[in-house]
Amino acid sequence: MTKVTVIDTIMGAGKTSYIINFMNKTGVQETFDAPERRFIYVTPLLSEVERVQTACPDLRFKDPKPIHGRKFYGLQRLIEDGQNIATTHELFRMLTPEVCKLINDANYTLVIDEVLTCCDHFKELTAHDQRDLFGSGKLYVENDGSGRLRWNHKDHGNYVGKFSSVKHLCDNGNLAVYADRRGKRGVLLWQFPTEFLGCFDEVFVLTYLYHGSAMSSYLEAKGVPVSLMAVSGDREQGYSLTRWDEHSEALKKAEIRNLITIYEGPGNRIGTPNGREQPLSSSWFKRQSSKTLAKLRGSTVTFFKNHAKTCAGENAWTTFKDHRAKLKGAGYAGKSCWISLNTKSTNDYAHKRSMAYLANIFCLPVLRNYFAANGVVMNDDAFAISEMVQVIWRTAIRNGEPIMLYIPSERMRNLFKLWLECDSTAELMQRLQPETKVLAA
Repeated sequence: MTKVTVIDTIMGAGKTSYIINFMNKTGVQETFDAPERRFIYVTPLLSEVERVQTACPDLRFKDPKPIHGRKFYGLQRLIEDGQNIATTHELFRMLTPEVCKLINDANYTLVIDEVLTCCDHFKELTAHDQRDLFGSGKLYVENDGSGRLRWNHKDHGNYVGKFSSVKHLCDNGNLAVYADRRGKRGVLLWQFPTEFLGCFDEVFVLTYLYHGSAMSSYLEAKGVPVSLMAVSGDREQGYSLTRWDEHSEALKKAEIRNLITIYEGPGNRIGTPNGREQPLSSSWFKRQSSKTLAKLRGSTVTFFKNHAKTCAGENAWTTFKDHRAKLKGAGYAGKSCWISLNTKSTNDYAHKRSMAYLANIFCLPVLRNYFAANGVVMNDDAFAISEMVQVIWRTAIRNGEPIMLYIPSERMRNLFKLWLECDSTAELMQRLQPETKVLAA
């Protein structure tokens, strides 16, 4: 079985530097007994592809170029040629069994920068589409317990039409179905087949707060073992791997605590729970009146103007994209102030000295229920912290500069404070486990 090593270390502590040094040292070593080690490096952003190319000049990383208008064909060509490859998550998620066979034969090591979206709600088929596909016998569910959807090639192998893309996804092993809590079949999922990881000699995942990710729950549900490690050291002494459960963030956290000011005041009242309701969650926003949203918008304007006292160019904010237009206000309405809730990796916002985090996030109920059906509990609080910390780290804090935060959701604010208090990720997870209450999203 392919060894999967998760390097779970706080941002700015040397994960990327460690793996770049590792690739530079091992990628150029070729002996009679050991075939050349090749790498595929996948990252969320194209800009990070360029960074890897610059940092590893001897490995000559190639970025796939379109062939016949498709970059995937370019990826396949580079693998056939045995090149080192740096590409994006989006392109890597398009792997096929045929390409995996090429990878398996070429001694590739996979490096995944930030967790991969391994499982997601597949919404491209309506209930009518599903009835059509199942009723006509085009689709069937494998009887091996995996829930995977397969295309009926015996009777519909020559099909070309509206569902050609679904046919391809089924052949690729990307689609699965499972029963919801009422036992009703019909919840469709897109999945990254875990056997695709098995075509690599070794797999590294670079991330932070891995236990809060859907990838962690997915691999656990599929029975894929991982080795959890952390990075220690510095640029002068070099970086090395250490046991995750023995790794301390105390020095880094002390530095961060001194640089962050969290707003405390009447502007937070809107985020105080009323019963089981969770203010600022996605479903909460859908239920609120224009008056309530105007109040939140006004509190945000006041935060930037009277408390952070930063200019518009230094202001950043985030919320659910469906409610962005209703919440933007004076001092942060510009496009350059907006940061998407799921932003990772980029340095584009490192000049931002204040941020309004207007969200209370939970993992998708569809995924939570799917993992639960497979005996895996996805921790909503760990997920929320992992997502929130990544977005906040896009600001000037990443450069060791002070920032001020407005986090009106009481739950999210308390979770962030808990993260600041804990001197290790192991301590944080211990304090979060087990979840003793069910929160309404």
